[in-house]
Amino acid sequence: MKTSRRLITVAAALAVASTLAACSSGGSAATSGEPVDGGTVTVGMDRDITSLDPAKGAITQQPTFILANALFDPLFTYADDGAVVPLLAQSLESDAAQTKWVMKLASDVTFSDGSLLGAQAVIDHITRLADPATACACARDAKSIVEMTAVDPTTIDFTLDRPNSAFKNLFTRQLGYVTSPTLDEFGVPLGSGPYVLTGNQSGTSITMDRNPEYWGERGHADSLDFKILPDSDSRYQSLVSGEVDLIWSESSTQFLQAPTDGFTASTADTGMSTGLFNTKVAPFDSPVVRQAVQAAIDRDVLRSVVNEGTGDVSYGPIPSTSSYEQTAEYPAFDQDRARKLVAEYGKPISFTYTSDNRPQSQQRATVIKQMLADVGIEVTLNPVDTTTWGTVLRSGDFQMVDMTTSLFGDADSGSTSFFASTGVSNFSKYANADVDALISDMLGEQDPDQRSELLNDIAAQVFVDAPVVFYTQNVDGYIMSDRVGGVPDVSTRSIISVRPSEFWAATS
Repeated sequence: MKTSRRLITVAAALAVASTLAACSSGGSAATSGEPVDGGTVTVGMDRDITSLDPAKGAITQQPTFILANALFDPLFTYADDGAVVPLLAQSLESDAAQTKWVMKLASDVTFSDGSLLGAQAVIDHITRLADPATACACARDAKSIVEMTAVDPTTIDFTLDRPNSAFKNLFTRQLGYVTSPTLDEFGVPLGSGPYVLTGNQSGTSITMDRNPEYWGERGHADSLDFKILPDSDSRYQSLVSGEVDLIWSESSTQFLQAPTDGFTASTADTGMSTGLFNTKVAPFDSPVVRQAVQAAIDRDVLRSVVNEGTGDVSYGPIPSTSSYEQTAEYPAFDQDRARKLVAEYGKPISFTYTSDNRPQSQQRATVIKQMLADVGIEVTLNPVDTTTWGTVLRSGDFQMVDMTTSLFGDADSGSTSFFASTGVSNFSKYANADVDALISDMLGEQDPDQRSELLNDIAAQVFVDAPVVFYTQNVDGYIMSDRVGGVPDVSTRSIISVRPSEFWAATS
C-alpha cells in the first residue's frame, strides 16, 4: 500500500472516528427511564451456542457472557471502575504469602431448584473443571488450587500451588460460574442466575423465563429470547424490522449508522485483535520469521481500513483501558527490517492464516496478506466458521490464527494466561523461562507500581520473542432500539459483567 494512499485513508478514518465518538454512547431515552417489569426482551446473538454449560466455554466469550449472566451468577464480577468485587461471594482474603485464601459465601444463595449453593458446591464445581474429562480450557487455573476445604457451609479454605495476588480475578470467568450437578430438562447444569432455561433450539433461539427461586433482586423482564443471527448485516436488519430489541455488534459501519436509524449504541474498546503464531511448527518455530511478520504489519492501516478509524492500535498486552501504564515499546512497522529478516531466514516463507468467517476478520486477514506479500511472504487465507475456528485454536492445528479477545482487559490475568508456559490461553505454545519467572514474581507482588513494572518487563520480552502480533483495540458493544431499557454504558462497565436482569421491555 502506498504511503500517499495510507495517509488519505487515515485522514478519512479520523473523521469517521470523530463521528462515532459523537454518536455512540451508553445512554438513551429507554435506558435512562424508570424500569418497567414484565414483557420479553429479544437479543440478536452473533453466533450459534454449542453448549450452555460454562465449563465448555461457549457462553464465556465476550459476546456471549450475557447468556452466562442470565443463567448463572459469578462469584466475583467487575465494578464500573474496573475493580473486581464480590457477587455470590462475600469476601476473599489471603495470607501474607498469597498462597492461602479464605472465601466467604452468602448464606442465602440457591440454585434454581432451591438447593443450597454453599462451600461444597463451589468445591465440587472447581473439582469438575480440573477434571480432564470436563475438557475445560480453564483446567490449569482450577488445578492451581491444590487443596480446598469446606470449613463450614459458607466458608472455603484454598491452598494454591504458588502465590497469586490476582487469585480472585479467576472467579470472574469460568471458575466463578458455579454449576449444580443437577441438569435441567435440556441437559444443562442448573445455575443460580436470575433466569431459567425454557427452550434451546440449536442454531435458532434460546429462551428463558424469570427464575422464581432467585436469591437476589429479580429481573425486570418476564422472559428473554436470544435469536441466533450469525450474519452481521441480517442481524442489524432484524433490529431495523423490530424482530429483536438489541444486538451485539463489532461493526463500526453499524455503530455509525445506528443514530440515523433511531438506535443507540453502547460501546467500548474492549476487544483486542491479535495474530497468534504456533511457535512449535515451521516457519514460526523460528523467531526470525515471527519478527519479520511483526515488522511487516502496519497497525495504523488495520485500524483505518478494517476498523474505519475507530478504537485504537494495540500497543501490547496492557491495553489503554488498563489501570497499569504500558511503558514497554512495541516494535515499529518497518518493511525494510522485515525484508532483512526474511533474507536472514534464507528460505521462502509461506504459511496458512486461519480466521473466523466474520466480515471484519476476513477483511483484516486480506489486508495482512497484502502487507506480508509486500515483504516477500506468501499467505494462504483459511476462513472458517466460528465453531471450527474454536476447535482449530484449542487443538493447535494452525500456523497462524486470527484471534480477537477480551482477556487482555485484565492485564494481570491476560499476560499470565497467554504467556506463561502453562497458561490456559497459551495457544502459541510459547515458553520462556525468564517470562515464567517474571509472571511468578508479578503474581506474588501486591504493590500496584511493582506489578506494573513487572508487567512491562513481561511485555518487553514478549515483543522480542513475538509469539503474538498485536493489531488493534476494537470498538464492540450493543446497538438497541427504544423498545428496551436498562442496557448499561459499557465504556465504564466491563462487557463481560453486563447483566440482562437489568434490562426491561420498554413497551411492555
